[in-house]
Amino acid sequence: MMKYFNYEIDERGIATLTFDTPQSNVNVLCFDALYELREHIAKLENDSTIKALFIESAKEGIFIAGADINEIKAFDSEEEIVAKLTEGQEIFNRLENLSFPTVAVIDGACLGGGLELAMSCDYRISTNDEHTRIGLVEVSLGIIPGLGGTQRLPLLVGFTKAIELITASKRLKGDKALKLGLVDASIPSGYLVFKKEEYIKEILSGTLSDTVAKKRQGIKWYEKLSPIKTVISNMARKQVLKKTAGHYPAPLKAIDVMEETLTMSLKNGIKVEIEAFAPLATSQISKNLIELFFTSEALKKETFSTAQPKTINSAAVVGVGTMGSGIAWALAHRDIPVRLSARKMSSIAKAMTKMMKSFDSIKRRGRLTEREMGLKMDRVTHTTSMEGLEGTDIVLEAVSEDPNIKQKVFADLEAKVGNKTIIATNTSSINITSLAQDTQYPERFVGMHFFNPVQKMPLVEVIAGEKTNEETVASVVKLAKRLGKTPIKVSECAGFLVNRTLLPYLNEAAKMFEEGESVEQIDKILTDFGMPMGPFTLADEVGIDVGEKVSIILYEAYGERMKPADILATMTAKEWLGKKTGRGFYMHTDKARTLNEHISELHETNTLLDEKTILDRCILIMVNEAVHCLEEGVVDNASYLDMAMVMGTGFPAFRGGLLRYAESEGLERIVQRLESLAAQYGDRFVPADLLVQMVKQKKVFSS
Repeated sequence: MMKYFNYEIDERGIATLTFDTPQSNVNVLCFDALYELREHIAKLENDSTIKALFIESAKEGIFIAGADINEIKAFDSEEEIVAKLTEGQEIFNRLENLSFPTVAVIDGACLGGGLELAMSCDYRISTNDEHTRIGLVEVSLGIIPGLGGTQRLPLLVGFTKAIELITASKRLKGDKALKLGLVDASIPSGYLVFKKEEYIKEILSGTLSDTVAKKRQGIKWYEKLSPIKTVISNMARKQVLKKTAGHYPAPLKAIDVMEETLTMSLKNGIKVEIEAFAPLATSQISKNLIELFFTSEALKKETFSTAQPKTINSAAVVGVGTMGSGIAWALAHRDIPVRLSARKMSSIAKAMTKMMKSFDSIKRRGRLTEREMGLKMDRVTHTTSMEGLEGTDIVLEAVSEDPNIKQKVFADLEAKVGNKTIIATNTSSINITSLAQDTQYPERFVGMHFFNPVQKMPLVEVIAGEKTNEETVASVVKLAKRLGKTPIKVSECAGFLVNRTLLPYLNEAAKMFEEGESVEQIDKILTDFGMPMGPFTLADEVGIDVGEKVSIILYEAYGERMKPADILATMTAKEWLGKKTGRGFYMHTDKARTLNEHISELHETNTLLDEKTILDRCILIMVNEAVHCLEEGVVDNASYLDMAMVMGTGFPAFRGGLLRYAESEGLERIVQRLESLAAQYGDRFVPADLLVQMVKQKKVFSS
């Protein structure tokens, strides 16, 4: 019985296969669906009445979202992978070799295996609607295309562009895909029926241009390109290494495969592709990235509340420094009218300039027109006296991290806004209930913690106070998603989740520096581990004074295990605040970052540590604090915690997150190492009770 595809043929001999995965909102290319497709192809091969085949989707906003990732995750042997993919390749080859024209009709997501199927057709019609995204995104899961993607894409878009699209996991809009030659038409979805009929008329009359012939000509052109393929490939490798530091093997392997198979036949090329795919799919890196993907999908569905959210149609931002201007930009970027509020017009002018620069960088990449940029900025208004806020749906506060200043702002705000206006604070560490204690309507008060830089960092921590109501939580979660962010609800505590876990890492690095360790050595060890920047580089970016303030808040809340390194107060007193003053652990100029030549004067001793000790002291103190957070219910589960650390701190995704890394090292070893560090360096390393219990009970976080 057929269950994935519905087959129809009309009196003209026009056949249509409609992909409709049962009991699902999306189509994924599982092997059962592929095997069913093979049965249909077998019948099509023997039907002389067929003039053309159209492959469509019954799902709204989805063509095929990709291969079934659960099946990829379940692979445990390279032999099984080779056998399965060889079958899949054979099916697509038979589709490509049908004796009549084949057309993929793409309306919605067409990713991974979905695009590989579409490229096996002779033609591709795409919609140019916002929901349509087309691309080979496999490297984001630690693998490469495995159903002919590395072989067919270069024939359509060229060798260089194919490398770029695959290694960067790019998702193209319909019009961009048309411009590159990946699709043959890009139209509004409302015109699909007419476009299909137009294709049918041209097919029946024999006037449709032959793109298949163009593909074959492409092979001859590649033979001419062959002498310089190594130059192009090496340039691509340098770009990948610059972004990934070699921690992610999949994009490099994709380049290797495409270079090696450039002038091979499809039959030989797909064999090379499969042989490269198999070891990647069984690797720990791929398993880690797939787990993060599943967590990401779960978070997309999370509401963190049972209440009906309020729709945010207008917003205001109070405090327009680095964070405030970033939040205002995020609102304007999603076409939400936003009012900037600051005491000085000069501050507003600086914020507007920053917002324009952010929009301009998108425009330079071809993702925004001058007119679109103008329309977005036209939605931005301003005030120096909190006027014009009375009809605003939400006000986001981003003033200094000082409870007294914030509470004064909230008192002023409540006199200006309606009693239903949500007031959200961007505090990174201060207790929400204490901030709201003097407000008239604490039920509409909530923490909405963005991360710097707002334009790039995808995480938003949502924190409810004791009296925050469910509608407020639901509303800010919905808003965060509208802004393209991933919201994670965390329980109220000093530092919340990310900063509470990150600050011990920064503090431990500072303590090791005080003991005599090199700034550059520690930074290098942590970047080699996979962190996006070393702890001292990060401290300079955030601001030494900001780090000191947050450290004091955490120290007051958690006691000795969070005692700040003395150097933070010393550097703040010297006004060595990092990038914003030009001097911190490093010297910062427009052209370069160099070591602060006077920083070694702050060494207290001259102890030198081995690399493993430096790494363990920084990373395991984070692991331990993360377990404390899990123990206290600060976050719902270990998967959400891992995702928060990846998105909020840049903890290396290829390691799967902080707790997944601990599991890979072995929780028993982690406990033993923490106990050893506690004996040597103090009680801040004493293992969390939950961690000790898990080892005794032989449990792991993933269970």
